Amino acid sequence: MTSTLFVCHEGQRTGAPLLLLWLIRWLLANTAIRPVVALMRDGPLREEFSALCPTYTFSTRPVAERWHKRLSRRLANSQTGDPDTWLAGIVAKVNPDCLYLNTLVLGYCLGKLKIDHGRVKVISHGHEMELGLLLSSTPELVKSQLDLSDLVVCCAESVKTNLIEKHQADPQQCQVINGFIPYDDPKNLLDVNCNDSTQYIVDNLKSLHETGYFLFGFAGSPIDRKGFDLFPQLVKICAQLFDQIPFKAIWVGCGPGSIAHQKADRDLQLLGVREHALLLGGVSCGAAALRQLDALTLLSREDPYPIVALEAGAMAIPTVCFRHSGGIAELADQGYGVPIDYLDLDAFAAALVQLQQQPELRQALGKRFQEKVFKSSTVATQAAEIAALIDGTNNRNPSLNPG
Repeated sequence: MTSTLFVCHEGQRTGAPLLLLWLIRWLLANTAIRPVVALMRDGPLREEFSALCPTYTFSTRPVAERWHKRLSRRLANSQTGDPDTWLAGIVAKVNPDCLYLNTLVLGYCLGKLKIDHGRVKVISHGHEMELGLLLSSTPELVKSQLDLSDLVVCCAESVKTNLIEKHQADPQQCQVINGFIPYDDPKNLLDVNCNDSTQYIVDNLKSLHETGYFLFGFAGSPIDRKGFDLFPQLVKICAQLFDQIPFKAIWVGCGPGSIAHQKADRDLQLLGVREHALLLGGVSCGAAALRQLDALTLLSREDPYPIVALEAGAMAIPTVCFRHSGGIAELADQGYGVPIDYLDLDAFAAALVQLQQQPELRQALGKRFQEKVFKSSTVATQAAEIAALIDGTNNRNPSLNPG
């Protein structure tokens, strides 16, 4: 039995925390690994983690993506003390066999850890490329976390390459294990719904689809790294190319009342294309909303291995994305999506028109992506590899292997 302390930067319903939740569920059902979770910031997933295993929370104030210095200052001013001392106390209390750092932006809370690397294995899981690291950490703190780690799991080849080229990570220390979804069969996604007050968003999208609209869009944070600032410009180009073909461009996760919504709404109004776009609030089940789309538009400048694209692929919905933007772009270059030259919005819009006009191409791309997802991006396939690292059956440090 391996005691493992998983440290996560937050408990929000975003990529890295969700992957950790799904991983822990699988580990409890299939291994002797016994998890404990430490959340550096609270969020709606805390209750779900707590239902699975002992869960500690440092700060109860959720935080959006922001610069590391602002983040660390807020954490340091928390009533619970400084993050370094708090996490060191949790590690001493749990006394784990493995310390699993679920992102590479945790350097700010590792300064007081005393790790006996002859007994405790330290694994970091990299879900970030360079922009994500710069937004939420510093090069010095990333280096300190890499130095502390015996192994680094990278969710995409692009993450590994960035760590080696920009942060001098040891290539032998890094292992690519792609992201995953918690489904093992396409049928699992046929009837997913929100089952709460956000279901009306899904119902409205379904109604539009049934009346003949071509629907494309994205579900995620409305930030520049995700390409949200490019969304109005794409809609304008699509309005010209689609001509009389009815379409709606959708962004789920940008509801009324937010600054992002106000900015995008103004842009769309001034561009004269507001009628073609839907800026919608978040939903409790992203897959339910994605199921209504004809194509996923991944406008991200960088997005290491977004769950949203895997969920779309699992439902045979093809993805259009920019080259050099992350793991999904790597797959697109292999024929599992539509790769577009970086930030070429004209080509992006043209690809969407082609998918609308050639449904057989859209279906073929979607089916190919679906087969890829269920072959190599489910929790069952990927979690087994991570479990092997935790248990020491796949480890670069011989002193930490059992026996």
